[in-house]
Amino acid sequence: MNYEFAKVSNLKANRSSKIAITLASSTLFLYALGQAPIFKNILAGVFSCSV
Repeated sequence: MNYEFAKVSNLKANRSSKIAITLASSTLFLYALGQAPIFKNILAGVFSCSV
């Protein structure tokens, strides 16, 4: 019983930590993209065309 509970709580922790890691890495990735002037120009071009 205790072992099963530990297994379930471990799975939940794994899932939430995976989500947290994914969010953190995607945030860093987007931040890095925002810092690159090439991507800023592309994004500016895309948004100016679409508006």
